[in-house]
Amino acid sequence: MTRLTILAAFVLLFGAAPASAQSWEVSGLFGITPSAPIDRQAPELDELEMQEGFTWGAQVARFFTAHIGAEALWTEQSSGLELSTASGDATLFTSSISQLHGNVVYRFMAANARLQPFAFAGVGSTFFRAQNLQSETRFSWDVGGGVTYFRWDWLGIRGHFRYKPTSLDDESSGDFCDPFGFCQDTLQQVEIAVGGVLRF
Repeated sequence: MTRLTILAAFVLLFGAAPASAQSWEVSGLFGITPSAPIDRQAPELDELEMQEGFTWGAQVARFFTAHIGAEALWTEQSSGLELSTASGDATLFTSSISQLHGNVVYRFMAANARLQPFAFAGVGSTFFRAQNLQSETRFSWDVGGGVTYFRWDWLGIRGHFRYKPTSLDDESSGDFCDPFGFCQDTLQQVEIAVGGVLRF
């Protein structure tokens, strides 16, 4: 009985939406992820951080109603671990940080509005890669918002701000830190991105 109730609710929520309110959106994105500080560091260091880096990605969304949709969001950031001392700065290694997230998206305006503010939240994975280091995959989540402007019904511009922390679970590592764990619990990152949107 419970399964039938859930199925009926799903059909009423998504199946009853008029075709004009349902759509696909595909975006190519580029932007920046600012540097993220590493909390635990030796006293000799002035600063330890994951470097700011160019970020690019892609997004595919399906809107089931005028307001509610689901998206897959992939981004990749060029980065590296940088330390600063009184003698100067040095990059210990360069890396790439990729994320794949599944998000729920909410649009605040009608489906045919040219200006579309939106909010989103979801979960996924972060992939750390660097030369001569073993790649690692960690749980991550995100929450954010932005706006899409459709100059034409099928083509627009999207911009968003995203908070995208990654769970490192390396806080209790003692004197040895995992290369991508940094002896801390969470890597706190944000992202600012813009791009083109195709709607169909």
